[in-house]
Amino acid sequence: MRNAHERGSRVAFRHKDLGIWQSWNWAEVAEQVRAYARGLEGLGLKRGDKVAIVGYNRPRLYWSMAAAQWLGAIPVPVYADSVADEMAYVL
Repeated sequence: MRNAHERGSRVAFRHKDLGIWQSWNWAEVAEQVRAYARGLEGLGLKRGDKVAIVGYNRPRLYWSMAAAQWLGAIPVPVYADSVADEMAYVL
């Protein structure tokens, strides 16, 4: 949130998708994280809860993790291409 306030228009994330670079500034990232946090809160996530986040190494995975942390929850990232036994072990 500090970076969104102090550096709102500066690039925070870059990701190449289909050969094209996508960029998000700090203000955009903060809004994405806020929106994810509202959704997780609406689903009942609260401080101290643990939440598995399955996904690929993409910006949205990190935004989801930040949203869980914003609520005081503990994100547990799991790679989407993990086999069931690997996911079960982590969880």
